[in-house]
This record gives sequence, C-alpha cells and structure tokens, in this order.
Amino acid sequence: MFSYIAGSCNTQKKQETDNNSDSLKNIPQAIGNDRDEHGCLASAGYTWSEVQKDCIRLFEKGIRVDAADGSERSAFIVFSPDSILAELFFSDEQPKEILERRTLPTGKYAWNIEDDDTKNIRFIDGVWTISQRNKLIYTQSRDELGPMQTLTYEGLLPAASGPGIFYSLTIKSKKHSGDGTFSLALTYKEAENGKDKTFTYEGKRFTLRGMAGNENATVWQLITNGHKQTFNFLVENDQTLTLLNDKLEKSQSNLNYQLKKVN
Repeated sequence: MFSYIAGSCNTQKKQETDNNSDSLKNIPQAIGNDRDEHGCLASAGYTWSEVQKDCIRLFEKGIRVDAADGSERSAFIVFSPDSILAELFFSDEQPKEILERRTLPTGKYAWNIEDDDTKNIRFIDGVWTISQRNKLIYTQSRDELGPMQTLTYEGLLPAASGPGIFYSLTIKSKKHSGDGTFSLALTYKEAENGKDKTFTYEGKRFTLRGMAGNENATVWQLITNGHKQTFNFLVENDQTLTLLNDKLEKSQSNLNYQLKKVN
C-alpha cells in the first residue's frame, strides 16, 4: 500500500570524553524523555496516527510522495486498517489532514472531503498521487515500487456440481505495490458432457486491509474489466491465498478454498 513522511530521528555519535567536558553539556537528553501526549517516542521516529490509533514510524507504515514541483517537500499517506480513511503527514509542518474514501463513477477510489479546496488522493498509473483543484502537488516515485514481478497461484476448489473448479491466477505488479493487474482462468471440470469448460477474466488487483473477524488481514480484491465481477482472496502468507465471499468471510465448510503459489 503507501509511504509515509519519515519521522526525524535524532541519532548521536559517540562523544570523545578526553578534554571535552564542556561539549557534553549540549548533548540531547537520552531517548525516552520525549514522549508526546499519546506516549509516542519522537526521538525514535514515532508519531501518533489518528487513523491507525497507534504510534507509528512513517517510513514503515506510510507511503511517501514527493512534491511535483521538484522542491524538497514531501508527504506520507497513512491508511486506516480498513482503508476507509487516509491521513496526510507533511514535511513542511502543515497540519495533518484526514480524508475519506469515496467511490468514483468509474468504480475506482479517491480519498477526499466534501470541500472545493480538498486534497484528493488517487492511485493513477501504478503510483499514488495527491492533487488539489485538479493540480498535481505530490506524486510517488516509481523507483520506490521496485521491479515488475509476476506471481501465479493455482488450486482445485469445490463446485456446486462436478469434480470442482481449477483456478489459475496470475498477478502482475511492482514488487512493493499493493495494486496491479490480474488474469484468472476458471476451468470447470467435466462441465459439459464430461468435458472441461474454461472462463477467463482480466482486470485490476487492489489490496485491502481488514476482513470479517480480522481487521489486520491483507485481502486482494480482483475487479474484472467493466466491473462485472469481483473476487476476494485472503493473503494467508506469501505462498497461500484463500477465496472469500462477497462479505470478505471465509467459507464455514471444511472444503479446500486455497490456492498455492507455483512460481
């Protein structure tokens, strides 16, 4: 998902003590004495996130975006666990802003508020952007997303009738991006007169945070071109995906709904 504004960490080099007693008077207080009202340790790079309800380090939890005008300004985008809210942290000491997710007519998402002067967060052409009054003000560096990668997962899942449905899912994305494209082939075993029948789908892969019973779960949501169908998969680990229903719930049966990574 995003990069955040890096918190400034005060690091201290070892001091030579011989004949330097005067310089020791200026050494900052030891780490642990600079907690804010939320208990966040600023000297270790922690700051309070309202949408995460936790002390975080922006470079670990956020998505960094840099000023589009080439200046040294930057910002970090931090999402709530369910991705409904986005919090903006700015390097130039602007006040933090919290934006709400809205669904656009195209089916894509934008985070903003009902205000003509609102900032807009969008995911465009593989990178996160912040704009205001239709002017791009911050954009994510493509270099931070890493190289392109292709992942394939396969598995035989239950069907209402017949031996089952063979899923073959391929995801293409930047290594550190939560979004990308997918192709999915569903082969219904012995569907027509004992012969297999295959349906193929293509579209966008989005990464969501949270599901029924687990607000920290990572879910891949696959939306087909034309927004005709949606598939949801829980990312169990880097090797296993589990198919979820439309309410982001696991099946209550003991049948197998998992796909395994094959490359």
